Amino acid sequence: MDLTRDQLELIILLCLVYVSWGLTDSIQAPFYPIEAEEKGATSTEYGLVFGIIHLAMFLAGPIFGHFMPRLGVKYVFIFGVLGTAFCACFFGFLGYFPTKWSFLGTSYGLRVLEGVAEAGAWSSVLTIISSVFKNRVTSVYSLTQAAFGFAEILGPSVGGIMYEAGDFIFPFEFSGGLCLVVGLITIWRLPKLVGSDILDSSTTSESSPLSQSSLTSLKEMLSDPGVLLALTGTMFGAVCQGFIETFLESYLALFGLTVSQIGVSFLAMSVPYMLATPLWGWLADTNLLPELISPAGNILIFCSMLLIGPAGYLPLSPDFLLTEIGLGILGVGTAATLTATFSLAQKHALRAAHCTADEAHSVISGLWTSAFAFGNFLGPTVGGPLVDWLGFNGTTPILQVWAGLMLVTDMVVLCTKVGQEGLELKKKGNSERDLYQRLD
Repeated sequence: MDLTRDQLELIILLCLVYVSWGLTDSIQAPFYPIEAEEKGATSTEYGLVFGIIHLAMFLAGPIFGHFMPRLGVKYVFIFGVLGTAFCACFFGFLGYFPTKWSFLGTSYGLRVLEGVAEAGAWSSVLTIISSVFKNRVTSVYSLTQAAFGFAEILGPSVGGIMYEAGDFIFPFEFSGGLCLVVGLITIWRLPKLVGSDILDSSTTSESSPLSQSSLTSLKEMLSDPGVLLALTGTMFGAVCQGFIETFLESYLALFGLTVSQIGVSFLAMSVPYMLATPLWGWLADTNLLPELISPAGNILIFCSMLLIGPAGYLPLSPDFLLTEIGLGILGVGTAATLTATFSLAQKHALRAAHCTADEAHSVISGLWTSAFAFGNFLGPTVGGPLVDWLGFNGTTPILQVWAGLMLVTDMVVLCTKVGQEGLELKKKGNSERDLYQRLD
């Protein structure tokens, strides 16, 4: 990528922001269930704590996407960063709540507030990326998602070590403080790195043509099959990540690991995800169509679920090494799925909506954030009752069935006119394939 110095600095800052958000989301994974169970909570009850933040993001994401042109990207970003940092810091004091429902109830409330804040933050950052890096949207997006994904799974490792070193409060104050510091630095630098025409767009009234156009664009995107399929794929990839993040800890306890060792085990998924995401993004922007990357991701996810557990229908006993190998394959697979579906969502949104490119970026950024969040909500929330009923290795085959359905759908798309159009674009060369430049 040919980048200016300001663009390179912006990418670095946004990656650091995503790292801080990933830590605040996941740092509690290895020890929060322990604390909740000590207070009498079941996996279904505390699983909702992991999922409810994403339900809030799911509901708030389209709202921020719709009103972004009126509120202004800069102010939505500031709200998101400060809100996320505050909620993360306050979460650390939950250890002082003595009863189960005071502990869980406050947990639910804070996670809802954090979800609303993160929806604004994610939507604003995706809007910035789509507007500043029009020729390399997928590549830059994949770098930020690699940073987030690495932190999302690195969080349990850091959290486990900090929990043993400083009890329940220490991991949250660390992640919340880091989020605040990185966010304030980014807020200070944004006006120098991003044009005011992108950051300060809050000049229209609610009844203005821009607001009405944004609502029309939202309806057009939600009625487009290509956009809906891409968002469904995004949701599926997030379901896999959310399920593993929430319930892997209880499964790994079978092997007699310490909290720190369980946390480190999450790296088996995070490192491949971190390395694969930029690679898939580069391929999507240069040599390989996202219509081909998506089925590859679904095949990898299907195969990974054979080993994680392993799947209950296989004549294999639980094995730590097989589980770690499966986690590595899952990291590469979800990286492919999320990268491809982001690219496809942008592509089909620009085709479907009759509005300016910048407005389309704002709306689809909100929708993609919403789909990703809803997947992360479904994974822990629906996974809790299923794990209670079927067990961990009885639930993973359900994800295999979903992966198989997504794969079949991807293959159908490749055989349709849409897939053939994409293959024709590849033959014309990268300059012709540059979707964002062509549709602008």
